[in-house]
Amino acid sequence: MNKTDQLLNSLNAFIQKAEENEEEKLTDVVPDFPGLSKIPGYVEDYEKKVARLLRRQRKRFLNALNDFVSKDSKETLEAILVYFTQNLFAADDFEERFQGLTEGFLQQTIEELASVIMNSLDPEVPFKTLSKRASDWIKGWSQELAEIMKLNTHEAVENILTDAIENGLSIQDIELTLRDMPQFDRARARTTAITEVLAASSAAQQEAYSHSPAVVAKKWKHSRGKKNNPRENHMALDGTVVGVGEEFTIPGSGETCMHPRDSTLSAAERIHCHCVLSPVVDIKILGLSPEEKEEIRREALANME
Repeated sequence: MNKTDQLLNSLNAFIQKAEENEEEKLTDVVPDFPGLSKIPGYVEDYEKKVARLLRRQRKRFLNALNDFVSKDSKETLEAILVYFTQNLFAADDFEERFQGLTEGFLQQTIEELASVIMNSLDPEVPFKTLSKRASDWIKGWSQELAEIMKLNTHEAVENILTDAIENGLSIQDIELTLRDMPQFDRARARTTAITEVLAASSAAQQEAYSHSPAVVAKKWKHSRGKKNNPRENHMALDGTVVGVGEEFTIPGSGETCMHPRDSTLSAAERIHCHCVLSPVVDIKILGLSPEEKEEIRREALANME
């Protein structure tokens, strides 16, 4: 097994253990994490900050609910629903804050992973800076994910209020339900952090291989894990090789992607996927001078942009 594959297997082991040990701190899940020691700290910090945003959002909703001191009645509940959907949701700044947080996390994580992966491939060609394509993906995906997270929460809260009106529940009933909503709990923050480090690892692999002169193709590798109900079509892709800038085609669904967990994929093909990319390296290019390899990289990046 080459050094790059060892790094990727180490990363995959960390993510799987993080999923299995929900009560442990992420920095304690894999204490020995050679070459990738910064990543657990990045993920744990992101998890904590997402959890803080979710608690802040819940507090704002609960405070708004408590402002309605009128007696429990259908008219009061209808007024609460109108206020939430027409005023409170519109003023909710969760999306903006989450987007900024996620952009920072993805950029930091992808840069670190790409740097480590490129060093494992060829220390003479270090990682320098993210490509415009990677930067655009980070910004676009952070914005899309923030909107999804916000809409998911707003829809759940609206459903609770609508249910209260239809079933004659009290304001206290609504408050108790809001406090226990899974949309606001730490598990959601944990799941989000793990999902996004998976996305970052795929994007970092694609970025590193695009920057590395000696990488002439990429290979889809299935994790072979049995605990995550492996997809047969992903297992069928195992060993498939395409050019670094080309897309894989998922058997059965026909969806295409640059790498596992690509944000262009449907949730059915992306969520809980533990597949990775493996580089196909041209040994002859590794033997070139640093100057020659740098020239190949410049040409490759220019074509990519």
